Amino acid sequence: MLDTGVTPRPGLAEAIAGLQAAGTARVYMATVTGSQRRFTLFLSEDLTQCVACW
Repeated sequence: MLDTGVTPRPGLAEAIAGLQAAGTARVYMATVTGSQRRFTLFLSEDLTQCVACW
């Protein structure tokens, strides 16, 4: 992102670390939107834990 001039949002480094820690386990992505915000959630394969949120 920095190479293209885009400033990463806060929490990106933590989200990437959580995804890397998941290793080869399958994760599911969900997007939650509100009137002024949008979050991307990465959920564990059994959908019981949030692996990362950005």
